[in-house]
Amino acid sequence: MEKIKSFFYPMTMDKAFKLGTVLVSAFGIIFSIVFFCLNAFDTTKTKFYNGYFALILIVMIALTIYLARFLLLDKEWSYSKIYLVLAIGWSICMQFVMPPISGADEVQHFYSAYHCSNIYLGIKDHDFDTTPGSYGNWIEGTSYFYMRAEDYYKLPYIDVTFPYQYQILADGNWFHTDDDMKELVQCYTKPTQARRYLLSGLGIAIARLLGFGFSGVVFMGRIMNSLTLVLAGWICIKLLPVGKLQLLMFSLFPTTLQLCSSYSYDNMSILFSFILLTTCLYLSQENVKLHAWHIYLIAIIVVILIPNKMVYTLFAVWFFAIPLKKWWTDVGKSKKWYEYTLAGAFIAGALLVVKKFAGKYMYILYDMFVLAHNHATIEQDASRAAYSMYDVLDDPLGTLQFAWEGIKVDFWYNIHHVIGSELGHIKLNATVPMACVVTMLIVLILGLIINKGKRLKKWQYVIIGIGLLICVVAIFAGCLVRFTPAEGSERIQISYRYLIPVYMCMCIALGTDAKEDKKALALILIQNVALMVGLCGTIYFLLHLRDGMAAPEILNAIGIY
Repeated sequence: MEKIKSFFYPMTMDKAFKLGTVLVSAFGIIFSIVFFCLNAFDTTKTKFYNGYFALILIVMIALTIYLARFLLLDKEWSYSKIYLVLAIGWSICMQFVMPPISGADEVQHFYSAYHCSNIYLGIKDHDFDTTPGSYGNWIEGTSYFYMRAEDYYKLPYIDVTFPYQYQILADGNWFHTDDDMKELVQCYTKPTQARRYLLSGLGIAIARLLGFGFSGVVFMGRIMNSLTLVLAGWICIKLLPVGKLQLLMFSLFPTTLQLCSSYSYDNMSILFSFILLTTCLYLSQENVKLHAWHIYLIAIIVVILIPNKMVYTLFAVWFFAIPLKKWWTDVGKSKKWYEYTLAGAFIAGALLVVKKFAGKYMYILYDMFVLAHNHATIEQDASRAAYSMYDVLDDPLGTLQFAWEGIKVDFWYNIHHVIGSELGHIKLNATVPMACVVTMLIVLILGLIINKGKRLKKWQYVIIGIGLLICVVAIFAGCLVRFTPAEGSERIQISYRYLIPVYMCMCIALGTDAKEDKKALALILIQNVALMVGLCGTIYFLLHLRDGMAAPEILNAIGIY
C-alpha cells in the first residue's frame, strides 16, 4: 500500500506523465479487448475465423505496449525505429480490417495486378493487338488473359460482401490450392497498364509460384504495396531535415494506411510525392554535397509519377528548393568529368525518348490533359459535353465562377474524407468514428505547434507552396468535366485521393527539425490509441452492415450461407 501511495505522492511532472501514459494505454487495450470479445469473436465460427480477428487484436495491443514502454522506462527512441514498427503493425491490421476488394475500384485493380503477375511469369495475353507502330489495343470479347481457376471463380464472393467476406477469407485456402483449381481459365476483363502494378503484381506472382491458395494470393499482392509504405517512409524519415513527426503521423492516418494496403496505384502517387519532397529537402542542406547524379535521381522520381497520376509531376518545381548556388559550387566547379559525360548521355537519351514517343502518344495526351473531350462516366448536358480550353478562353470569369461553386463542395468533401472518416469502396463507405478522426487531426496540428525547432527558410516555403498550389489548380482544372452533369444526374466529387499527397507534403514541409522527446512520443501514443478505437469502430460498422438483410445469393454457391 505504501509503495502505491509513494507513486502518487508527492506528485511530480514525471510521475504525472507516466500515470497519463498508463491510463491512455490501458484505455486503448481494455477497450479493444472488450470490443473484440463482445463483437468479433464467435464461438459458433471456426478457429480460423476467430484467429483472423485475434491477430488484429494482438497486433494492436503489442503496438501500444511497445510505445508505452519507451515512455514508462525512459528509454531512448528514434523516429525511424518507431515508424518501422508502427507502419508494419498497422499495415497488417488494416489489411485484415479492410480485406482485399473492399478498397476503391479494387476489383479492377486486382485484375490488373493479376495480369501484371502473368507478365512476370511469362504468360502471354490472347489476341492483344501489338502491331508495330500502333498503340496496343484490347479487343473486347476477343482479348483475354489467364487466371488460375480458384482465383477467377472465388473473386466475386468477396466483392464487398461484408460481413461474410471475413469468413470466406479466414476459412479459405491460404498456403495451398486444390489440384483441380490450378487450371488456367480465360478472363475477358480488360486490365489497366501493368506498369502501375509492378509491386502488387510481383506479390501475386510470388504467391502463385509458392502454390498459395486464393486467400494467400489476394493478400500477398496487397502486402507488397504495404511494404512500399514501410520502406519508403523508413528511408525518408531518416533523410528528412524537418517534418519527421508529421510524416510518421500522416502515414498512420486511416486513409493513408488503407490506400497503401490496397491494390490501388494511388499508393505510388502518395509515396513518390513525399519521396520527391524528401530528396529535394535533404539535398538542400548545407552539409550535403551535391553530385550530378542527384539530378538524374530527381528526374527518375518525377518520371515514375507519370504513369500513376501525371498531375503530381508538377511537384518537380521543388527542385528549386535546392539552392542553385550549391549546384555551381558542388557540381559546376568539380573536376569529375565523368559526371558531365553521364549528364550528356542522360540528356541525349531523354531527347531520343521524347522524339520517339511524342508523336505516337500526342493525341492521347491532348485528349486527356487539354480538356478537349469528356472522359467522365456521368451523364452530361447534351448542349455542352464538357468544359474545354476553348470555354475557358471565351469566358474565363464565367468558367471560374462555375468551377468555384463545385470547388467549394469538393473542398469540404475532401477535408471530411482525407483523414479517414470513410474508407474503401463507394458501395461500402466504411466509417471511422468521427471522434477518432478529429483526435488524430488535433494531434497532428499540436505536433506542428509544440514540436519546437528550426524550420525551412522562407524562400523554400515559397517554392514548396508554388508546387502545391499549381498542383491543386491542375487537379481542379482537370476535373472541370465533373462540374457539368446533366440536370438530375449524379454529381461525382473530385476524389479525395487526389489531394492526399498535397496535404501530406504540406504537413511535412511545415514541420521542424526537433529531436525525439517525450512530447512527440506522447502524441504518437495518443494517435495510436485513437487508431485502435477507430478501427474497432470500422469493424463494428462492417460486421453490422447487413443487419436485417438476407445474405447475398452468390454465397449459396459455395455453401457459406
